[in-house]
Order: sequence, then C-alpha cells, then structure tokens
Amino acid sequence: MKTWALVLLLPALLLGSTPVIDRPVVDERGVLSSADTEAVASELVRLRNETGAQMAVLVVGTTGGEPIEDYAMRAAEAWRGGHAGLDNGLLYVLAVDDRRARLEVGYGMEEYLPDDAVRSLLDAQGPLLRQQDYRGALLGVIQGVRVRLPGAQDVPELARLAPVSAVRVSNTMMGLIAVGVVAGVLLGFCIGPWRERLGTGRLAGSIGAILLVPSAITALLVQSIRIPTFHFLLAYATFAAMFLVVTLAARHLSFRIACVMGVSAAVGSLVALSNSQSTDVLRMLFEAGKSFTALAVTLVVVTYPPVFKVLIEILFMFLSSGSTVRSSSSRGSSSSGGFSSGGSSSGGSSSGSSWGGGGGSFGGGGASSSW
Repeated sequence: MKTWALVLLLPALLLGSTPVIDRPVVDERGVLSSADTEAVASELVRLRNETGAQMAVLVVGTTGGEPIEDYAMRAAEAWRGGHAGLDNGLLYVLAVDDRRARLEVGYGMEEYLPDDAVRSLLDAQGPLLRQQDYRGALLGVIQGVRVRLPGAQDVPELARLAPVSAVRVSNTMMGLIAVGVVAGVLLGFCIGPWRERLGTGRLAGSIGAILLVPSAITALLVQSIRIPTFHFLLAYATFAAMFLVVTLAARHLSFRIACVMGVSAAVGSLVALSNSQSTDVLRMLFEAGKSFTALAVTLVVVTYPPVFKVLIEILFMFLSSGSTVRSSSSRGSSSSGGFSSGGSSSGGSSSGSSWGGGGGSFGGGGASSSW
C-alpha cells in the first residue's frame, strides 16, 4: 500500500520541484561539455557587462508533463534574475527530451524583446537543435538577444552601475577587513572593560555606532557595484565577528589562545583575498570562515594541552556511546529479521560564477518554441 502511495505522489513531487539557478548555465540534463558550458557562460557574462541584462540558461531533460511556460515562470520567479526595479532578467529554458524551449523575459526587457521577436529567435534555432548542436543554439539565442538590447551606457539607471571588477571587489574586501578589525576590537572592549565606564545609554549608542555607521558607509560605497550590497555587509559582519572573538580571547582566556585566534583570523582574511580574479563575495567569505575555524581549532588543540585532553575525553565518550548504540541496534535487528538499507552518492571560470538573482520580476513576457 505504501509503495503505491509513493508512486501516485511521485508526479506531484516532481512537479513541485524548482531548479536552483546559481550559475550562468545550469545543465541538469548533461548535454553540454565543459568547454561548451564555459563558452556559453562567458557569453552570458559578456551580455551582462555590455547591456546590464542578466540572462541564465537552464537545460533540463523534461518538465515532467508541466507546460514549459509554467515551468519556466516558476524557475524565473524563484531565481529573480536582473536588478530590482529594472527587471532586466532573462531565463532560457531548454527541455531536451520534450523538444521544447522557452525564453522568459523580465518586465523591463519586454520593450526590446516582444513576444513575436522572441518566438522568431527561438524558431531560428530549430535546425541546430535538431542536429543536437546545443552549444550553437544557445549562443545563437544569446547573440539574438544582444542585438536587440541597448548598451548599458545607454540606459541611465544602468549607466550609474560600474561593471563588476575583480580588482574593485578585492580592494573593497581589503577595506572591509580593516574596518572589521577596528569594529571587532572596539566591540570587544565595549562589552568588556568599558561596559561599566560607559553606562547603559552610552554603551548602547557606542555599539550601535560601531555596527551601523560602517554598514551605512559600506552600502553607499558599493551600491554602484553589480553585486548585492548585502554580500558586502555580510563581509563586514564576518570580519568584525572574527576579530571580536580574538579580542574576547585576549580579555577572558589567555594570551596564547588570543595569539592563536589572531593568527587564524589573519590567515582567514588573506584567504578571502587570495583569488584576485574572483568577484564571488559569498564564496570568498565561505573560504575565509572555513580557514579561520579549521586553523583556530587545530592550533588551539596543538598548542594548548588541556584543550587537547578534553577533546580526547569527549572523543572516547562518543566512541563508547556509539559502540553501545551499535550493539543494541545489532541485537534489535537480529530479533526483527535483520532488515538493513544502504545508499550511495556520487562523488575562477565563467561557468562557476555566482549568478544569483538581484530581485528582478518576471511577468509572463516571452515565447516558446518546439523543434
């Protein structure tokens, strides 16, 4: 009975799933080679730099019986490509096994890409798709979109937005690290020795100023970069938190642990800046946090024997409790017939660029095509 219920529910589950678009090209069907993906992604990045429009390509096998118009709209609304207010996002969905394609057009792009023009553009790729030249068809769609869009410099709202520059992102991150060091140390002293000296009112005002003033300045400085401002604010918060930990360690633990934390925070900051060609702020932060945590734990364990001793005791307790659980589980499985289950898992380019949406809206403009 349960098996039949799952079979009946499977189409609904598949219909409700929405693909995650976090790269310029998301090839769930696997029809593109690495070189093809890189070529298409590079053209999408160039399209964005030249026109300001953010376009993504989603390749799937099938939409599972759902009309491609509905499927593409769900994916576009979840992605929210383009700039908020400008609504200059575009999503091209290619359902290979269904032999269907759809270009979803954001509100701000409908003036330049009316439905009839989009349909003609998609139909023109039919011969290439029938020959399974997916790379050629995708590049043809991107080129057809490009020739119909004005340059970014011709759109006043986009002219104010400077192109994403890896050097500019790196320099901004360096500034945020410096501000984060100062903010972390000041916060550590505010909630430490200065707490009684400042009093409740001044303490709240000082902490608010330390947190809000750099955040406001950061937001003003990075609003012309085509990367969400939130990413940079998160960077400031991350670096401030790292050096707050260093300050608290110096105040409440020992000089040795404070040095270890300081070295770890410095290394984490350098790791964030190590890829000078990256504009993916979130990935830079992830690498910085991972390096800081791993190095801090390792150095504390190695240089501070009491901590090492405690960790060994915890490890032994965990292993012994795990052994007890496995033993009781083994006895339980023997008495219940020995049921068991298993599972398996499979194990700085344009194709790997972060491509999250910037808050754009899609309103049903666009067209579909078959081949």
